[in-house]
Amino acid sequence: MKITINNKQIAVWLPNELFNNLREQLNQYNELGNKPKLNLAIASYILNLMYYIPLKSDDKYNDDWIPICSDSFKNLKYFTTYINFLVENEFIIKHDKDYSTSSKKCRRYKLGSCYIDLTLTHHTLEDNAYYIKKINLFKIDRMKIADAKCIHLTKWLNPELLSIDYNNAIKHTNLNYSGKRNTKKRNKRVFSIESIHNKSWSYSREGKDDRLHSILTSLPKDLRCYIKYNNESLIAYDIKNSQPFIYTTILNQLINPNVNLINCYLNNSNHMLYTSIMSDLFRGTLNNEEIQSFITQVLDGTFYEEYGKLLYLEGLLSKDVCNNYYLTTPTKYSNSWRIELKKFEGLRKASKYVVLQTLYSSDKCHSKEIKVFKKYFPEIFMITQFIKKGREKNFFPILMQNIEANCLLDYCTAKIAKKHPNMPLFTIHDSIITTSDYQSILEEEFEKYLKLYFGLTPKLEAESWNIKVPIAS
Repeated sequence: MKITINNKQIAVWLPNELFNNLREQLNQYNELGNKPKLNLAIASYILNLMYYIPLKSDDKYNDDWIPICSDSFKNLKYFTTYINFLVENEFIIKHDKDYSTSSKKCRRYKLGSCYIDLTLTHHTLEDNAYYIKKINLFKIDRMKIADAKCIHLTKWLNPELLSIDYNNAIKHTNLNYSGKRNTKKRNKRVFSIESIHNKSWSYSREGKDDRLHSILTSLPKDLRCYIKYNNESLIAYDIKNSQPFIYTTILNQLINPNVNLINCYLNNSNHMLYTSIMSDLFRGTLNNEEIQSFITQVLDGTFYEEYGKLLYLEGLLSKDVCNNYYLTTPTKYSNSWRIELKKFEGLRKASKYVVLQTLYSSDKCHSKEIKVFKKYFPEIFMITQFIKKGREKNFFPILMQNIEANCLLDYCTAKIAKKHPNMPLFTIHDSIITTSDYQSILEEEFEKYLKLYFGLTPKLEAESWNIKVPIAS
């Protein structure tokens, strides 16, 4: 809410070598009298998307081809000229295939080979260009939408009060994420550090997930210990096994129908998931014992661990001597698929990935992971398929995210903020964060309002942000 954006300034993240080369090539281009003259700020912004887009999508773009959609630049008069300049000067490479206006597939580009493994640097550029003003107005409008939805949270999103121990955060990043194989991880952290240090970030709450997105939601966990708000340390409480827990509350409505806020939300929202009708449909045919067992495991906070053991016994997971777990998974590169080993630092992380992939898969998908889930939880699987049947591809994850957002953003934090108006409040999807002084209040209030909303009480997990997270080798 207290973020001030200068309409003439734009922040970009580009390696120094690339930025200096870009400026030099642009000067030469303009000095030759080419028309139209090209603008360094706009060219830098377009090029910075080649780094920014994959940083925001951890599991995408494994082949390094990044979609840059011309629709996003409809307010930029000479977009094609900028792209041609960047291609001709080998800043980017254009993919000539897999592009279609009819199927709305964007043109894809890859960074020039000499710019792939470089470390990002923050650059602030000032220009009076119309397009720069439009970008900044877009950010301001997004923040206004978030303010209208949850002012009790956005009022605390003040870059002047959020600080980072810059020197130690950079030292930590350089020490633990050196080398070419860690370029993406290193740059993800540099982006967060520089954004906070330079007060260059905004927030939004829009899109299908309805979540509140800020610099905190994209902050890597190992950097949290370097963060302070108004010079105070932060403490977070998150819902353990969050997505399975939310699902269990829907399942609980089928075997123990009662009136609570999630039931009201589901029956009154645009998701059209009427638990009362589902309860009537399934009554007398469900194995309540299996469903209750599933609910109990999730409420105990042990579901991922116990299910991970089953995945290991079934041969879907393997492990090494360092207790890293591996899953054989198909990965898409361009138009082809490759079989790869996906590495996880511990059984819980591996199990969580498989569970979410299973729950969020299409109702027509029949992978090995889904067959194992169906084997051990046939009733849960049957209900899940019923919910997904005939729905759009991402209906199930969007439903879980919307319930989570409604509960944390519109109910729990709203109630807490009204009762404790001086208590700083932040969220990271399934977590609520405050300063250390308010720890006991947050724990008590969060648990109380979760119970009122869901009719069930999940396990809460506390995380002190002044404790360093161990880095896996």
